[in-house]
Amino acid sequence: MASVLLSAFDEVDYGLVVLDEEFRAQFINRAFHRIWDLPVPPAGTTYNFADIVDHGRRTGIYLTPPASVQDYVRQRKGRLRLSDGRILKFKCKVLPEGGRLMTFDDISGFVRAAEQLRELAALDDLTKLPNRRRFLESLEKEFARARRYDRQLSVLMIDVDHFKQFNDQHGHSVGDEVLRALADRIHGVSRQTDLLGRLGGDEFAVALLQSDKPFEAAGSRLWLTVSVGVAARRPPIDNAAELLRLADQVLYSAKSGGRNQVIADMGPTFRHQEMNEQKSFFGPTLEVARSAADEWMSTRSNVKLTHTAEVAPSDTGWMVTVFFQTAPEPS
Repeated sequence: MASVLLSAFDEVDYGLVVLDEEFRAQFINRAFHRIWDLPVPPAGTTYNFADIVDHGRRTGIYLTPPASVQDYVRQRKGRLRLSDGRILKFKCKVLPEGGRLMTFDDISGFVRAAEQLRELAALDDLTKLPNRRRFLESLEKEFARARRYDRQLSVLMIDVDHFKQFNDQHGHSVGDEVLRALADRIHGVSRQTDLLGRLGGDEFAVALLQSDKPFEAAGSRLWLTVSVGVAARRPPIDNAAELLRLADQVLYSAKSGGRNQVIADMGPTFRHQEMNEQKSFFGPTLEVARSAADEWMSTRSNVKLTHTAEVAPSDTGWMVTVFFQTAPEPS
């Protein structure tokens, strides 16, 4: 009966090793010899567990340190990653007389399939950029790292201008082509370390400036513009969600101020405590908008100009945004 069982164990696909109470191998099936690239011992001899571990170390079969392999026997389960990329599910059971029954099941295909499913679940179906959930997870990690090591971190929110009208005019299939083309362009010009993501609809979150190049879609050259809001980590922002929300607010200013522009939150970085403010001035011409800004500044002695944004066209003509700090009124 024992010989029948051993013959059956020799035919299974998973590796099987039976050790006695001295950790000498009483049986090793063909699958384990194949997985471990372990030669059949000479007649009348046998391996012990230390021999098996040492063979794996000398031949580079596995990536796990030998001490950890022995830990698996004590823990009675785990995973071994082999040097050729295979992953083995390992189990060890204590036998009544004190020996061990060890099984090694190749689960490489299952692990790869699970990893692929997790990756697909984190990508936007249309653009193949990370979706909102994955982007937020990555941003939270980067924010924590920036806070820990006192590093700069900025977020750009990008929104396609008048995309609904574009969809209504050209159709959703053409709109999808444009979004894919925009995602490809963002990915192509970004650094490997940048965070990219499609947050939904025509809204992206990336570390890139706007692009106003034409898009090829449905056999035509189509021109689109984008609005961008930029925010940098600084007090009192203490988490990734607040940073993203600030960038979204600045994006709204870019959209409401005429679109096709980049507006940055010019408040101090996290290295400074004082806070900046901003104000926009509009006019039918650039000269009128600038004059309105100059007049406003000249009547406020407690205002110190810190930055003048790029001027931009607006629905009413032109817009000039100034960024300033206020000091207490002289007593």
